[in-house]
Amino acid sequence: MSLRKKKPEIERLISAFEREADKFHEISFSVFYVTDKGPIDSRKFISPNHTIMLWQYYGKIEPENGAERLVQNLKDSDLQWGLRGAKLSAFAVVEGESCGLFCRMAKRAGSLFNEKESSTVKSRVVDDILEAEKDGVSTPAAAVNSNEMAIWLNYLLYYISKVNPGKENGQKIEPDPFSLSLLALEDLLETPKIERVDKSLSKVSEINFKVALSFPGEHRTYVSKVTDILRVSLGKDQVFYDYDYQSQLAIPNLDTMLQKIYRNNSDLVVVFLCKEYANKEWCGLEWRAVRDIIKSRDNDKIMFIRFDNEEIDGVFSIDGYIDANKFSEEKIAQFILERVQLSSNVNA
Repeated sequence: MSLRKKKPEIERLISAFEREADKFHEISFSVFYVTDKGPIDSRKFISPNHTIMLWQYYGKIEPENGAERLVQNLKDSDLQWGLRGAKLSAFAVVEGESCGLFCRMAKRAGSLFNEKESSTVKSRVVDDILEAEKDGVSTPAAAVNSNEMAIWLNYLLYYISKVNPGKENGQKIEPDPFSLSLLALEDLLETPKIERVDKSLSKVSEINFKVALSFPGEHRTYVSKVTDILRVSLGKDQVFYDYDYQSQLAIPNLDTMLQKIYRNNSDLVVVFLCKEYANKEWCGLEWRAVRDIIKSRDNDKIMFIRFDNEEIDGVFSIDGYIDANKFSEEKIAQFILERVQLSSNVNA
């Protein structure tokens, strides 16, 4: 049964996680990495805690003796800690007095997904690793834990990658797991579909985009539909949408790259203005680049779309915009394409 048919169960889980989130439990969720040489860091975990393997990259299986070595490691492995000899393993650690309660609730939440949906969640990281490790000679191997709790924790990381790309790579995951689960379930109720995040292997810092989209995660569902239409019309690597370049955005000093993309590497910057945009740190960084464009009087490079009438520093009543509440995603995409065409005619 797909997620679309599990609305009552999702609503029950939302109520359950909301009750616990309101109690402000002393509980945390973090990701702990271990290589074949040992743990990446030596931090100590508080008690009680619960550790569970999320995924493992075993390494490349060489044509000669590789399969035999893998079989032997399988025999020698402790299932709790995964496969012996793995090059990189990711473990989730839940710490705090309420970790037992959270683990039980997480297992129930993880059982929401059918086999296809679970596979999409589980393959989010390892598919990228396997693709990068292909060399035409050896066979890279990886595994993901199929335990319901591991599936839910992997889904929470997937959810974070949607609303705050790059944050899922942090050591400690915020907010606390009860609150994060509540947010993820509410998003699941609104959009009961799990999709692989689009990606591009082109070097993002060297692309000149026809359109760059700046928006807060709260309106991602709307903006992603606009993006899908723009991609069809404009082609590959012509629209800057963060999901398409997640691996490249997981870098130090990301603010510098983003400001370069919005300020110098985009013909048209489409800004989705709203209350959330005014309050978001990353939107604020992108907004600095937009303000500099306005200061330079390159007005043709900016397009405002509004979800509400929230006051935004640097935007005035005389500034024109399109009201997203009056138009569908298809119509908004059409308006953007009209601006792109006008820009192309001017630069021709």
